Amino acid sequence: MSAVLRLLALLFCIITITDSFPCKIIVRVTSKTEKKFKALVIVPSIGIRSEPMIFQGKSTKKIKVHGEDCAKKPWIIRTYKWKDDEWKPAKNMTAKLQGNGWMRVVVGDNLMPVAGERFGVICSEGLCG
Repeated sequence: MSAVLRLLALLFCIITITDSFPCKIIVRVTSKTEKKFKALVIVPSIGIRSEPMIFQGKSTKKIKVHGEDCAKKPWIIRTYKWKDDEWKPAKNMTAKLQGNGWMRVVVGDNLMPVAGERFGVICSEGLCG
């Protein structure tokens, strides 16, 4: 019985420590399309909303996210298409992200943001690739 309690206490400590780690994540958004679109990275749990990243061809742009408890709420990576001289919502990707590293998000012709390779970043509860 005492071994079970020790194990439960250890698991509780690990979960508590892991849940409160700060995150330092570089998100690289890569366009694989020639279509004009705009991308935003939103991290609701720490109140971060990136500056709009406007793509007009194949290229990569990045943002840095630093904060505590980044994975409390799902991140939103949203794209907008350029139509009739204004931005219109296109597609969303949501997932909980936490860690200290980088992650690539690839946007193709359908303007759907898709999680690509990542290093040092844990992805859960969403489209993790």
